[in-house]
Amino acid sequence: MKLLYNNHHQNRTQRMAFAGLFVILLPIFVPNLFEPLGRASPTMLSEWNAPKPRHSSLLKIALHRQIPTEQQSELWSPLVSQGWRPCAESTALPKKSRGYVQVFLDGGLNQQRMGICDAVAVAKILNATLVLPHLEVNPVWRDSSSFADIFDVDHFISSLRDEISIVKELPSEYSWSSREYYATGIRDTRIKTAPVHASANWYLENVLPILQSYGIAAIAPFSHRLAFDNLPTNIQHLRCKVNFQALVFVPHIRKLGETIVHRLRHPPGKLQASGTEFHKGRIGDSEVTGAGKFTVLHLRFDKDMAAHSACDFGGGKAEKLALAKYRQVIWQGRVLNSQFTDEELRNQGRCPLTPEEIGLLLAALGFNNGTRLYLASHKVFFSFPYEIRSSILSFRT
Repeated sequence: MKLLYNNHHQNRTQRMAFAGLFVILLPIFVPNLFEPLGRASPTMLSEWNAPKPRHSSLLKIALHRQIPTEQQSELWSPLVSQGWRPCAESTALPKKSRGYVQVFLDGGLNQQRMGICDAVAVAKILNATLVLPHLEVNPVWRDSSSFADIFDVDHFISSLRDEISIVKELPSEYSWSSREYYATGIRDTRIKTAPVHASANWYLENVLPILQSYGIAAIAPFSHRLAFDNLPTNIQHLRCKVNFQALVFVPHIRKLGETIVHRLRHPPGKLQASGTEFHKGRIGDSEVTGAGKFTVLHLRFDKDMAAHSACDFGGGKAEKLALAKYRQVIWQGRVLNSQFTDEELRNQGRCPLTPEEIGLLLAALGFNNGTRLYLASHKVFFSFPYEIRSSILSFRT
């Protein structure tokens, strides 16, 4: 009897040990299972409560409706000229620079590109020398690329040589002015209170004195920190020149872009949807609406956008936990839209369109499932089930 008891006790102890070991090792072998709470990202748990399609029947009807030939023609016709002209000729370069201006740009590439245009404009307003803008690592995109990794630096400097002075790095006497320097304390040379859409006068009144006193001014944050309206015409022209002439991608990025465009215009085949399965089938351009043409769509339904909107997308508790955690990590929970209900936000048009709603919009515009579509966007928030993904995949991606 005692022997049996000892064996039973030993077996029970072993089972408990194996159970404990299994619990400890589970996150290692199945890490995705625990990610919604750890990293606020869509994973296995969120798929259990994935949103269900709301307009599948409406989308099916929209995709199969007959589009008048005239509307099809207008859809692919070039826009009517609105009087836009090339950027104005260069203005005179100031004889003497008042100092160095540094900017630290956050956001995605579009926001950073706008920030570069604004930085050149601010340097012109101040008659200052611009240090090559520093691109921050965004918590969403996690892209550590520098300015030189993306844009042709020599072309950038050469294109603007008659407008402002630009240097790749600070001279040795100002080498202390770095991102790390400003991250460790309050510094007299840093401007962190620039208002959104600040006027030219604001920079002359608040930044110029710092330039004159220290010879350098670092502006951070710098996203959307220059007004679009009520600026001198030459400054607006300069912004235009930066965006359309000075900012040129490095050769390998240009080559990649050319390859993608070529494949969109001359695809080797097409993915066809049949029920819930996809299969490949060769389809000639003659069978495709707008042969040789394609549409580019920036979906803007990533985790960052979904979290900041504070809207409910039907993903249940997993969605709410993931987005709340993300808001806390990125914005310390301070999101303006959080004070409104989902119904109020939708009535005010503050909720980003889901892939399903984008599919309806494209169909309403006249695009059909023969349209080639390039999705220029980050990872779509949530792993949508087939019925919702197909709202976009019904078009030729």
